Amino acid sequence: MLSVVAVGATGAVAASAGIAMPAAFADQNYPSWDDVQKAKQNEAATKAEIDKIGSLLTGLQLAAEEASIRSQKAAEAYRVSLDDLAAAKAREESLTTQAAAAKKKAETSKMRAGLIAAHLAKTGAQNLSLNLFLNGNGATDLLHQLGTASKLSEQSELIYREALQDQNTAEALGEQAASAKAERERLTAESKDRYNEASTAAQDAEAAYTTQQEKSDQLFEQLAVLKNTTAETERSYRAGVEAAAAAKALAEAQAAAAAKAKAEADARAAKEAADKAAAEAAKPKPSRPSPPKPPASGGSSGGSSGGSSGGSSGGSSGGSSGGSNDSGGSGDSGGSGSVGAPSAGAVDTAISFARAQLGERYELGGSGPNVWDCSGLTQAAYGAAGIYIGTHSATNQYYTMADRGLLVPFSDVRVGDLVFWSSGYDYYHVAIYMGGGQVLEAPDVGKPVRIHAIWGWGDVASYVGRPSA
Repeated sequence: MLSVVAVGATGAVAASAGIAMPAAFADQNYPSWDDVQKAKQNEAATKAEIDKIGSLLTGLQLAAEEASIRSQKAAEAYRVSLDDLAAAKAREESLTTQAAAAKKKAETSKMRAGLIAAHLAKTGAQNLSLNLFLNGNGATDLLHQLGTASKLSEQSELIYREALQDQNTAEALGEQAASAKAERERLTAESKDRYNEASTAAQDAEAAYTTQQEKSDQLFEQLAVLKNTTAETERSYRAGVEAAAAAKALAEAQAAAAAKAKAEADARAAKEAADKAAAEAAKPKPSRPSPPKPPASGGSSGGSSGGSSGGSSGGSSGGSSGGSNDSGGSGDSGGSGSVGAPSAGAVDTAISFARAQLGERYELGGSGPNVWDCSGLTQAAYGAAGIYIGTHSATNQYYTMADRGLLVPFSDVRVGDLVFWSSGYDYYHVAIYMGGGQVLEAPDVGKPVRIHAIWGWGDVASYVGRPSA
């Protein structure tokens, strides 16, 4: 940072001495050092130039962030394609193995059918009826032969059906294996396309980030000249403004997540109440026994009996209804579905592993030991704690947390939770929450593993994952 201040001071001195300074950038929208010196001649021009530089800095930051998000989305599309390709390969291998086994079985069945057919043809060549007529003494033997032939015929039909079924199975599995191969080849080509797209997007993001750094350096120096401060002071001031905005965004995100969680809980409670009411309404109503007929002598006995029966029935019904309501109240509490606190030991291990990677290079598909991408880092960090959080994909990790019931509203985020960034149903980035609105992440090309304020609040998911709960 000292070198930045020195460069800024040198530029200011040179400009004030009348030395010709080159334009800051080729783009005419950016001020030159001559523009800065002229702006210092009156207060209004100085303020206008300060505002312009502030807008340019914001524009550079937004352009770099947008390029980075495009790169992250393209990288996630590539990672998802790899998951799909791996599943396709496994399916193809399984079907190919099954098809080979079925083909071998079909060949064996075909051979058995051929042998029995040959035996029947040989037996059928003998005229058993004629032998039975000419050889009365051997009737028993001939009848036995006839019975054997009949059994052989039944067996041959069974073997034929089995052979046909085995052949059909082998052909069906062969077709499925061929289809799986075609799908694997399609996904292989698609994965290559996704990789090329991700690589291009990464190059664009790196160029945007480099441009931001280079242009921002000189803009801060020019801003320092206009305000008679230093570039470092201006950087610190802007960082403070951004930190305040990030804190505000964090509070708003937590409030929104809390409101969403409450709305969902209320909706669940209302649905459960409606389902319960519908179930109660659908229950058959017990028929009330008819009161006994009063005796001919008077009505006192009947009145007593009727009153007792009515009181008993009413009390029983009221007690039953009250019990049902208590049960419903207990069920609506939602305690059984809540996610517990994170395991301190597991979180410490995961964060310790991730901290050890700070400063290491980002690389598309990186999973260590010295290069990382976002989901590769989170997978390895929790893997060090013996916890599987999903495949090497932010999308898969989110849905793995969802399937295990380990999603928590962002309003309840804790250190060690997984924060996700979303664009619809896909989750293009994941990081480990470190507290205070900061995450530990492998962000994007050109940016090493770092601890940084949560960015892109518009895309931050309303729920976080808690792997160690």
